[in-house]
Amino acid sequence: MLRASRKWPVPINVAVTTAAVVATCLFQLPIERHVPGEPFLLFILVVIASTLAFGASVGFLATGLSTILSMLFFEPIGSFAVWRATDLIKIELYAVFASCAVFAFARLAKMVIASRDATDSLKRLNESRSVLLRELAHGVANNFAAVAAFMSARSNAISDAQARSVLDEAVEQIRMMGRVHARLRVAGDHHVSLGSQDFFESLCDELKASLARGRQISIECEADDLPLSAHQAISLGLIVNELVMNAVKHAFPDGRKGRIRVGFEVVPDQLQLYVEDDGVGLAPRQQRNGGLGQDLVNGLSRELGGRLEVKTSEKGSSFHLRIPYTSSTIR
Repeated sequence: MLRASRKWPVPINVAVTTAAVVATCLFQLPIERHVPGEPFLLFILVVIASTLAFGASVGFLATGLSTILSMLFFEPIGSFAVWRATDLIKIELYAVFASCAVFAFARLAKMVIASRDATDSLKRLNESRSVLLRELAHGVANNFAAVAAFMSARSNAISDAQARSVLDEAVEQIRMMGRVHARLRVAGDHHVSLGSQDFFESLCDELKASLARGRQISIECEADDLPLSAHQAISLGLIVNELVMNAVKHAFPDGRKGRIRVGFEVVPDQLQLYVEDDGVGLAPRQQRNGGLGQDLVNGLSRELGGRLEVKTSEKGSSFHLRIPYTSSTIR
């Protein structure tokens, strides 16, 4: 508002201010004849308003004009002659006070405008940074996709089945990291995050398409919608990726039908991730020795500050990971 009025042409500023001072005088003069008083209160309000709207020069114009017109309110009323010395002193004191008010409010207006300009500049900068962060996240996602495509092409040339299997698992993990970065969004405070519900549901759909293709295995997902940081999403995504991959490979031998459930929810003071299946359970050797996949899951769990619980029987296996949750955990 202040910046807009400052851009008006000077003649309009002068005309508006002059009209306001004269209108104030004409409004007060009839009242003065019946209820004698001093006109300075309304005049000073007009001076302040003119200074804020149009600047110090117009404020001094309003001061001078109102000082002259205030003479009409002293004996003899309606004349520019002033009979009493005390009335002349009042008018002079008003002129001094109004001039000081012009200086003060002109400075205040400059501070307000400067503060607003700084706020707008910061807002534009923040918007620019948000765009850059989004572009960076998508650029990283594209890089992951390119690396995964390259490794996938190279794995086709490997004759050793075990080596190709390990490389294919690495490709899936790289693709998962790419999916995380592709879904990153920028919060108002420039923290990058993504929604847990969309992330886990999309991850499960893609795992079903890539791992359970041609198998009678359903992969279901149920997740609360919470903002996850990039670090949390990557770690949790890798854990889900590894556990689901192992379940598809080992829990349903000989084409057995089955179901894998993935869940993410808030429990009191904690976040819980679980992966459950109704397969044949872990073999005793797998429970004792684990393997690279289980070492990866345990390492990521510790990195998140969580605790992984594993239960298995002939009716299936369940993996429950709980990590601390406070209002500042996810940002």
